Amino acid sequence: MMKQCFYKILFVLPFLSFGFLSCDDLLGLREPEPPDRPSESHWTPPTMPILVVENLKQSFVHREFETYMKCLSDSNSYDLPAFRFKPSAVSSIKYPGKFDTWDRTDEQIWFQSLLAACPSDSLLRVTITEDEPFVETLDTVEYQFSYTVDVHHTRQGLPKRYEGKGIFKMIRDARNYWYIYFWEDISTGAPDWTDLKAIF
Repeated sequence: MMKQCFYKILFVLPFLSFGFLSCDDLLGLREPEPPDRPSESHWTPPTMPILVVENLKQSFVHREFETYMKCLSDSNSYDLPAFRFKPSAVSSIKYPGKFDTWDRTDEQIWFQSLLAACPSDSLLRVTITEDEPFVETLDTVEYQFSYTVDVHHTRQGLPKRYEGKGIFKMIRDARNYWYIYFWEDISTGAPDWTDLKAIF
């Protein structure tokens, strides 16, 4: 009798363990899936104007278009002015009409196109150095800077370094977050940010 009970237990055990395994599936217990796109963990709430500049740099290093777009003013949020880009002076000759209606949407299309042209293991970096300290009023600041953008893309015959000077005008919203609402590019004779935006 004891032997029969023992054999019955041995027979039933595999089915019990199978049942427990099946319960895992029913309860939805499974390995987590990787995210569909890069996280936004490199974005820092821009409670100071300098953090906007840092977020801009991080968006290139970590290839996060969401982080890039969070640096720019959005007229649909918190009564902010529409973002505007003023290209370098010779752009009207080199790229007639290209920047006449350039807006925030164009910035997103451009940045995503740039990311697509740069292999994930290639160099993509912005270096920004201060020319003049932030000039601050109540809710706006102006920042003058020099820059280099290193873009190791796959397109033949195009420069991989862009440099020049620029001006950011930033505004603060009701949450005390700063955004670039006006961006002026100033050529120093080398391929500049205007060229980079026009090409990609």
